[in-house]
Amino acid sequence: MKIIEKILPKNLYINDDTFIFDIETTGLNPKYCKIILIGILYNCQDKTIIKQFFAENEDEEKNLLNTFVDEIKNFKRHITFNGLAFDIGFVNYRLKKHNINFNLNKEDDFDIFKFIKPFKISLGLENCSLTAVETYFGIHRDDVIDGEESIKLYKKFTENHDDDILDTILLHNYEDIYNLSKLINIKDLVEEKLNLLEINSNNFNLSILPISYKINTKKLSMNYFVFSGEHNNISIYNDNYSIICEENNISLEININKGIDRDKNAVLFYNLSKIIPLKFNEQILEENIYSLCNFIIKNELDNI
Repeated sequence: MKIIEKILPKNLYINDDTFIFDIETTGLNPKYCKIILIGILYNCQDKTIIKQFFAENEDEEKNLLNTFVDEIKNFKRHITFNGLAFDIGFVNYRLKKHNINFNLNKEDDFDIFKFIKPFKISLGLENCSLTAVETYFGIHRDDVIDGEESIKLYKKFTENHDDDILDTILLHNYEDIYNLSKLINIKDLVEEKLNLLEINSNNFNLSILPISYKINTKKLSMNYFVFSGEHNNISIYNDNYSIICEENNISLEININKGIDRDKNAVLFYNLSKIIPLKFNEQILEENIYSLCNFIIKNELDNI
């Protein structure tokens, strides 16, 4: 097994009790596939360190995992990209497979993928892959392969131990964890890009963002993400709409009307001192939808 360590020339901001990690595997299913590389980034004595634990063959997986556990067992938190859905579960399964008495706790993880996914549409992202997020925020990457290609390259490496192949695999993993360190303040980065709706009442201050809506012939529903601030799980029920606040989500449901105009066009609308059209035949009037929902939410919550 190889251990590759690098001290970065510039100390990065990351809490001393937190590490970033990313894994490379021989496939997607932990029942049949193995971990062949784990990269970690952390601060120690005012230095930012990147370590990579690389199994030169699949039989070294247990040694790799033991070394990884010894290195991170005293940390309290970790940062990943899609770690809640993949990395953490994969590592825990392989630890159990080798009877290693350690477990990564999902509650201790900050998953940057999970955080940014609700803002995909608002940010105009085609997808939420790490490379797409890096590109959006102007983060450069020298690595040219993806996880699938890494799997193929590892198979070749075990056959010929080509150093160029090894360097390519290591670079892919290295840039994954190094670039994640540039996204630690993802909340601030996203906030700068979004037009948040500010709620200022006597009891709380919230910054919220409309995430998604649904509309049919009877109801318009809008979901808001609570970007910052805290509320008291408020529920508001009106003859025409309801607002339910739960944790990081606020849902607004509005009763709407259906009519026919003089030219026999089907119109879905809401009557708010004047008629606000929301859908005209098959055309959804998104600007009116967002304006109406934001007006109702702000008017109600500001006055609590």
